[in-house]
Amino acid sequence: MDSQEKNNSIGSKEQAPQQVISDFWDKFIIKSPSKATSILPRVSYAVSPQSKNAKLAPECHNVSVSYEAAAAECRKTVDAIVRQCQLTNEKFTDPDFDLEIDFSSRKWNYFHGLLTRDSCPSSRRVPKISVDKLRDSLDVILSSGILRQETCFVNLEALQDSLRAKPNASHPAAVHRTHYIFENPSFCVDGYTFSDVRQGRGENCAWLSAVSTICNVEKLVDRVCVKRDEKCGVYGFVFYRDGEWISTVVDDNLYMEWPDFEGDPWDSSGEKERSYKKKYQTGSDALYFARCEDKNETWLPLLEKAFAKVHGDYDALNGGSPGEGVEDLTGGVTTTITLNKVLDQEKLWQQLLQANKEFVFALASPTKDTYAKAIEGITLNHAYAILRATEEADEDGKKVKLVLIR
Repeated sequence: MDSQEKNNSIGSKEQAPQQVISDFWDKFIIKSPSKATSILPRVSYAVSPQSKNAKLAPECHNVSVSYEAAAAECRKTVDAIVRQCQLTNEKFTDPDFDLEIDFSSRKWNYFHGLLTRDSCPSSRRVPKISVDKLRDSLDVILSSGILRQETCFVNLEALQDSLRAKPNASHPAAVHRTHYIFENPSFCVDGYTFSDVRQGRGENCAWLSAVSTICNVEKLVDRVCVKRDEKCGVYGFVFYRDGEWISTVVDDNLYMEWPDFEGDPWDSSGEKERSYKKKYQTGSDALYFARCEDKNETWLPLLEKAFAKVHGDYDALNGGSPGEGVEDLTGGVTTTITLNKVLDQEKLWQQLLQANKEFVFALASPTKDTYAKAIEGITLNHAYAILRATEEADEDGKKVKLVLIR
């Protein structure tokens, strides 16, 4: 390095921070600005800027290669976590998506994104109401004529328990692990089927429609749910995102619909607490978000949690189209077919007959009409999975085309 280069090098290191930033922006500020018309490269090949004669090398890669790499990474990560759990004799807790800490702090970063503490309610639980206050309130209601005294029979203890326990619909009420929620937790019971899928809170029907759709093709869900260790509470998944397969792992903490029992000093045997837990915090119905039909099956809520993690939070699942979800779960390419624009209905029908063979189909019913609720039995602003298409003869022997949807 000669003396001039040395001086330039020293000078660049001693630049003020503001000068560094100004020099950076000077590269992008021009006298005659114009809009960009392309972000992606105009061709699918890259040429080294050092040599115009460099051999063209493809940037693209086979999706299956990307999948195998992500699946291998997922298995490796799960194996490493299992070894660590066995070493420390402790179940896995995901530090990157820890629902338990997020819930206790009431920040809700994993529920609906980054928010300030002041924008969230300080507590999910309804304050405990004394029987005396309830009785006074009921007296006011009765005296005002809203309820007739002679026809009103109220179990005050049951009403108090219900008011104390009923959660605020806007946020989960508790977080627990699968072994607490389910009596006999099992990741998958009798395979993955569309009938497993049940929607909880949230507006993620489009994503659940995509899950129901791929359940109709054997082994598609197995490609997403790569590896797990239920004892350690670690579950590994792969998803297709931003043009390639990625892997992620989650623990088995899940959001719940009802809060924990608040305690009763007169319940020395713990019977009330056990009864409360059995009624409100046991089985699939106790979950806040998606749940399986089987009361002990866990694959759907854990898949949903992993998908929420790779997209930032549970709110990211709301809205969208089923096709987007199918792409994220399969790595395939989707095409939207708008029914009022179909050129050849018979061609579309032949494609529908290949549903879950050559194609997977989902159905969405968007609308801008805020007053319309349904058209010919199809709920608007909702999503469905197409299970099967068939052609049958009616009572007059005429062929009738039928599509089974869920």
